[in-house]
Amino acid sequence: MKYIAPVILFCILNFTSSYGQGHTPGLSPEDTLSFIKMELTNPDGTPYANSLVVLKGEKGHWVKVMTGKDGRVKAKVPFDEIYTVHCGEHTCMRKIKVNAFPYVTYNYKAYTQRFIYFTFTYQNINGERLKGEEVVLHSSTGKTYMDSTNQEGQVSFYLPFDPSFRIAVKYHDNVKTITPRDVGKEYKLMTTVFTWMGAREKERRAHIADSLARLAHLSATELLDSLVASGKGGEIAEKDIYIPINYDSTEWVIKMLGEKAKQYHSKLKENPAFFEQKNKTVLAPLYRLRKKMAQKIIVTDITGSMYGYTEEVVLWHALNFMENSPKKYLFFNDGDHKATAQKTIGSTGGLYFCQGQIKDFKTILNSMRKGMRNGGGGDGPENDIEALLAAKQHCNEGHEIFLIADNYSPIRDLELMEQLNVPIRIILCGVEYKSCFRDHQINEEYLNLAHATGGSIHLIKEDIYHIAQIKEGETITINKNDYHFVNGRFLLQKKM
Repeated sequence: MKYIAPVILFCILNFTSSYGQGHTPGLSPEDTLSFIKMELTNPDGTPYANSLVVLKGEKGHWVKVMTGKDGRVKAKVPFDEIYTVHCGEHTCMRKIKVNAFPYVTYNYKAYTQRFIYFTFTYQNINGERLKGEEVVLHSSTGKTYMDSTNQEGQVSFYLPFDPSFRIAVKYHDNVKTITPRDVGKEYKLMTTVFTWMGAREKERRAHIADSLARLAHLSATELLDSLVASGKGGEIAEKDIYIPINYDSTEWVIKMLGEKAKQYHSKLKENPAFFEQKNKTVLAPLYRLRKKMAQKIIVTDITGSMYGYTEEVVLWHALNFMENSPKKYLFFNDGDHKATAQKTIGSTGGLYFCQGQIKDFKTILNSMRKGMRNGGGGDGPENDIEALLAAKQHCNEGHEIFLIADNYSPIRDLELMEQLNVPIRIILCGVEYKSCFRDHQINEEYLNLAHATGGSIHLIKEDIYHIAQIKEGETITINKNDYHFVNGRFLLQKKM
């Protein structure tokens, strides 16, 4: 147990009067003395070996002895006295009364310090225990206790009677706060069961999402190569074939996106719900909110898992719905080519700001392409909050900040979200798909971000504005999944 062992000693005591012993093993029995046998062990069961033990009597008697290598010790003490056992800085809270009677044996187990024995159980929503998950307890006194779950998905801590402890796991920094009730007993048993997918599963899903996105991107590139080589490039816009933003030259991409934009304008005149019906994750909410939130800066994750959505972002610029207003964008790739160990919260980097009208399309596109080219991929978490804070510096009065984010990537710097102080409108990418590892579940971190900033979540067919009004203990339902707001954080609830 980190930081605390050995703080609690189990003291197994056996007291026998000198007359009861019937022999003198190195100590001479006297009418006013009794023998005391003690066995002291650490919490892990190992002997409290070769250590000083002091028995202090209320009448002033002090007896000092040393434990052996087995943690055992025998002492001769005056009877008709009440003793406490002191092992270093630790004191047994249970008093030991040695009466002035022969032929009396005392047997019981005591503890050398008052403590809380706290067990944390970590399981997923299927009830399967999660091993190897890091658990941190933050005491209200400032101390930190850390360990990882065992094969049974459990971890136990020996804790002092501090006023409170905040429990944190990776990607959930505020699981629960426990406040031990001190009723004066030597020890207290406490347990908590936490149900969530776990950090390892979250990272596994993010990695799969990234791999699938890159595979789809590669397949799209091969398809475009085939169409262009066979002289069927005209089908790209007509059949709404995905155009990788970093495909071929900037001029070619601008030309093809322009043709797509014309097709979209025509479709929207016939059917205003066209984007929603075609599952356009980014375009559907942006189009739906084009008048309500006309002035905006669009902050976009352009890491590998988001390649499939970058086309919709630049298509929004090509559609040019707000003709006379410049559009602002900030693209981020989580640190350019930095290794994970070099990424620092708040200064990870990889941010690309640009702005302009339709005539500046090339500038916008080249900024995105540069950011994608400089992105190195790597670990799953992204520097969303750092990018949002940078975007805030470019906002004028009345501007809304939109975040286009990967629902399956953790937020690297969520701890900075309290610095935003502006509503964040979050468009989540990936929620629309259901597969063996996706179930239309919202990443709770983005719910927490929306709640903390007074923002909102925007899906293909739904705008969720009341997240910030959710109070402690209440539940919000999105895509048939329930998220319980507890301890200031949202948590997906297990389906019964």
